[in-house]
Amino acid sequence: MAKQDEKLHALAVKRFERIENKERNQRQLAVEDIKFAQTEDGQWDEGAKEKRKNRPRFTINRVAGAVDQLIGDQRQNRTNIKIRPVSGGATEDVAKTMTGLIRNIESNSKANNAYDTAFDEVVNGGFGGWRVITEFSDDDAFEQDIKIKPLNTATTSLWFDDAAMEYDKRDAVWAFVTVDMPTEEHKQRFKDSPMSEWSQEQYNTSPCQSWFKEDSVRVAEYWIKTEVTKNLALLSDGRVIDSDEEKSVMDELSAKGITVKKTRSVKSHKVEMYLLDGSGILEGPKAWAGKFIPLVPMYGRQSHIEGQTYTRGIVRFAKDPARIYNYETSSIVETNALTPKDPLWYTPAQVKGHEAKYRNFATQNSPFMPYNPDPKAPGAPQRGGAPAVQSASLQILQQTSMDLYHVTGMQPPSIGVNPELKSGKAIQAQEKQGDRGSFIFTDNLSKSIDYCGEILVDLIPRIYDTARQVRIMQQDGETENVEINTVNEEVIDEQTGKKVLVNDLSVGKYDVVTETGPAFATQRQESAAQILELISKSPRFEAVGLDLVAQDLPILERKELTKRIRKIMINEGTVDPTEEEKEELGLNQPQAPDPQQTAITDNIAMQTEDLISKIEERDAKTLQTKVDTQQATIEAYEKLIDTFKTQSEAGIPLTQTDHDIRVKQQDIIIEGQQALDEGPNREQTADLVNQAVAQEQQQEAALSTANNLTQL
Repeated sequence: MAKQDEKLHALAVKRFERIENKERNQRQLAVEDIKFAQTEDGQWDEGAKEKRKNRPRFTINRVAGAVDQLIGDQRQNRTNIKIRPVSGGATEDVAKTMTGLIRNIESNSKANNAYDTAFDEVVNGGFGGWRVITEFSDDDAFEQDIKIKPLNTATTSLWFDDAAMEYDKRDAVWAFVTVDMPTEEHKQRFKDSPMSEWSQEQYNTSPCQSWFKEDSVRVAEYWIKTEVTKNLALLSDGRVIDSDEEKSVMDELSAKGITVKKTRSVKSHKVEMYLLDGSGILEGPKAWAGKFIPLVPMYGRQSHIEGQTYTRGIVRFAKDPARIYNYETSSIVETNALTPKDPLWYTPAQVKGHEAKYRNFATQNSPFMPYNPDPKAPGAPQRGGAPAVQSASLQILQQTSMDLYHVTGMQPPSIGVNPELKSGKAIQAQEKQGDRGSFIFTDNLSKSIDYCGEILVDLIPRIYDTARQVRIMQQDGETENVEINTVNEEVIDEQTGKKVLVNDLSVGKYDVVTETGPAFATQRQESAAQILELISKSPRFEAVGLDLVAQDLPILERKELTKRIRKIMINEGTVDPTEEEKEELGLNQPQAPDPQQTAITDNIAMQTEDLISKIEERDAKTLQTKVDTQQATIEAYEKLIDTFKTQSEAGIPLTQTDHDIRVKQQDIIIEGQQALDEGPNREQTADLVNQAVAQEQQQEAALSTANNLTQL
């Protein structure tokens, strides 16, 4: 083993020994608590067993009932992870996609098994946890998926940096996950382990004696954060990248006109994992993609006193009342077994001749018993009375019953034991009040799941880092496939020819919130009940909310019933159809014309056409009249030409009247042009205007000839 590895191994072993010594007592008590509540004979210690050897010894396990009650409440009220956009370009759409992706990760991982295992262990002993891993989606695939896996023995296998102060240990610099591996399996799996060459003397003198047992070897995952310096670059397009990771494509970005505006160095860390045993490092380092150590702890009730942390579940303080209850129950049974039965007292004269009946009196259920009167003992045979059970023992049993309620925090109202309450709402309110004593455990579960959500939010962009299609899940279990990473930009490194994905570290920041409540099916039923109550109070709610009731009913035909009701409501105009409903109902296709509406439209068209025809006919007549007038004017001008010629020959000039006639002719032409622009029958109007223009040209020619003659 290299010198550097020896130094790292020595530091790891030292850290583990320190945290194990510090928490050994609490961990041992947690193991005892789990055995006390969940094993068959765990409530009697060895000393009590020896004292009651060959004597009645009973276990009335009332502690397990309290544990199961709390676990049942937790499984009826699941905690859900929800992602919210915060800053840096984060959007609601991406947040919803991430929320759906996390639901799908939880579903594929059977994450509820991990959450339930941790909660069960915490309620019993106070310590629990689970882990986040990545693995290839298939044997022949290169894409990885994220999974959430349980740690079945977190009480003795999950250890965190003793300097970490946060509840979820997010500030821990190191952590361990240990397992006791059978020696034969260890030798076969780790053939290159330094321990395989050890002599017996090395075993005996090793500082890691606790790592070796007779038939097993402790193997540990050693997770560690190593400090590194990152160089960030602010690009001209506003993005922030790790310039060290993306330096191979900086020249390609420059070719696109993207330059570096600012750079700065920041202190950060990387997460790595080593696999080791007591003899040395077996594997590693293995780099982890995220910034968090992917181990999620969960704790029960914690108290920090004088530098020592005390952790417990609900069993710890219930052990003494349970032991008393079991001991007194066993003593009462033993006392009753040893106490003689209540005998029947009689004289020989009273039973003479009836000896057989009295001999079988204890086994025969006879409705009557004969006897002989005896003057020496007046009256019938009588019982003298059995020895009474000691009242002190009964009082102790009653007291220990109440003690168990108090120390577990499971008060009688919280388990439905209150005959004075008749109303369902009143019973629920009392149960909720009784649950306050155990709420700390469900609240701690929410805190741990919240931290798990942060690990996933940090990890998702690093694992799902290429354009790919993923399945997301809605709260009701419905799934859909979506494309992700369409915003990222792929750049080709011209030197290597490889595709490099430029990750924008400031695309968006998101945070995590958790919501705890009944399972979605339960919420659906409660929603349907509340809407039905509203409908019973007001018929208006029935008209607008019947589809909501249908979709929340706990029946197999819920979807089909909802579809039929919505179809009716869409046709009535009560609700607007979705795009899917438009396509399904054919509402986005051209509708067949209504015959009645078509008849009305055709009638209006006919009336409009007739009106246009009349207007055109009127306009044509008006224009024709104007043309006729112009023709008459031209003819008059032709006559004037002869007159002009005569006047010209006589030396007489043109008069003002002749000029006015010409102006009038131009007005007629302008009116005709307007009729051409505005009139409905453009072809007919154009012909008339053209005629007027021709007439004006003829008139101009006549006037020009007349003027020339006049000048001459």
